[in-house]
Amino acid sequence: MATTHILLLRGINVGGNNMIGMAPLRAALEAAGFTGVKTYLQSGNAVVTASSASPAKVAREVEQVIEKEFGLSIKVVVRSRRQIERVVANDPFAGVADVPKWYFVNFCDPAPDPRKLAHLDPAEFEPERFALDGDTLYVWHPGGLQNSPLEKAIAKAKLGVTVTARNWNTVNKLLDLAEE
Repeated sequence: MATTHILLLRGINVGGNNMIGMAPLRAALEAAGFTGVKTYLQSGNAVVTASSASPAKVAREVEQVIEKEFGLSIKVVVRSRRQIERVVANDPFAGVADVPKWYFVNFCDPAPDPRKLAHLDPAEFEPERFALDGDTLYVWHPGGLQNSPLEKAIAKAKLGVTVTARNWNTVNKLLDLAEE
């Protein structure tokens, strides 16, 4: 049985580094046997259907395709459509995070140790907020990312895992693409 997956490529097309065009990426993924390939924006978002139901296996396969076709070692975080549905359904800041472009979902692989963030006192960062739910770190930056004390504190926490972030608009658009 085929499963729909959302691919989140980390650190591509940022500042002129790790450049991968979306049309060549789609072609490479299709040549590797993925079907229903769609991309969104230039920041490394794709939806594919794969015979493997394991997001971890799909991530490894996609990383190998990128290495072979583009000569880049890129980390890929993969979530099934159902996992993204849960991310949206479990939104801890519904009704609070009212500017979707400043509300971020950090997809972690693997799930970070919660103790890495335990020293952060949420009251120190108000009105910014964060919540860790397994392998998903929700972060609300009502004043934007630039100069965010919370973002700096999370970076200093050194989660020790692969993390790639998408804003709430992008998360919902990827879910829509996965359902088409």
